[in-house]
Amino acid sequence: MADQDLLRIRSTAQAYAEAVRATQRFFDRVEDLVDPSVQAEYATLAEQEKRAGRDRLDALTSAGVEVPSVDDSEAGV
Repeated sequence: MADQDLLRIRSTAQAYAEAVRATQRFFDRVEDLVDPSVQAEYATLAEQEKRAGRDRLDALTSAGVEVPSVDDSEAGV
């Protein structure tokens, strides 16, 4: 595997993990799930997670790292 591929995989995995952590931190501080501003912020965080997940999967696929049983389950990420 080329060094650039591995660097991209690491970078996108780190970005995905950070997006998930940001969502977790958000829920640590939320007190009112019905508040429209809370819902709007969650929508933004959820989209960032999806985008980061797609980027991570794209990096893995581009490098030839595929596990169909896992990749299929994350198609919506």
